[in-house]
Amino acid sequence: MILFLLLLPLAALSTSHPLHPTLHRKSPTTPSTTLQWTQAFTLIANVTNPSLDLNPSINHFQLTGIHIGAGLSTAVLTATTGRILYENGTGTPQTTGIASDLGGVYPYSLTITPLPADEPDADYVDYVGIDIGTAQDGIGVDSISGGGEWPALFGPERGTFVVCYEEKPAYGRPQYPVRFARERVVDGVAYQQIPLGCAPIVLVPQCAELEAVEPGAVYNHDFVRSVRCFEDVGGG
Repeated sequence: MILFLLLLPLAALSTSHPLHPTLHRKSPTTPSTTLQWTQAFTLIANVTNPSLDLNPSINHFQLTGIHIGAGLSTAVLTATTGRILYENGTGTPQTTGIASDLGGVYPYSLTITPLPADEPDADYVDYVGIDIGTAQDGIGVDSISGGGEWPALFGPERGTFVVCYEEKPAYGRPQYPVRFARERVVDGVAYQQIPLGCAPIVLVPQCAELEAVEPGAVYNHDFVRSVRCFEDVGGG
């Protein structure tokens, strides 16, 4: 089952699903601190619709990864310290993705890929991981993609990030995995599709320090890009 969140002005539409106004980058705790520039950041979740928040709230939780296999991590939210990330080129300065250093010789990167077909809502929800490999093109941080007025993570398609509550053996304990829900267009009108039981979020960059590359690493920071960030996302 799906909740449809209206992105464009409401047209005459008959539906059994509840409609909610989209808040996009306007969250209950819009940062008020001055924007800065950084080469590294953590991503802080801002819940854009308080009525869909989880219990307990995951507002201002940070993005990290939980190991699920060799070189593979599911992107999840944590109440503690998040993963340090940076926007990096994928071979040329014109292509970018989000990468992370984990203290080894290989890079890790944020990935958005289709869920297995047998997963619930796989027809419109994508998996988000932090996996070994070069940065996936089309993922970045800015205030333009999606019409935001302050910087946030965007994906390769139009949609919204969501966080859900899951209990799976691979996690070892309950987790809050992050997913990417693609927009749906009905009669020329675009809607957010939010899985029931999940909260729509924006992931806002909080300034951090870029760590040095490990000796012998097969990658470098030559194409790391500066992005805008907040000193304290939750302080607004």
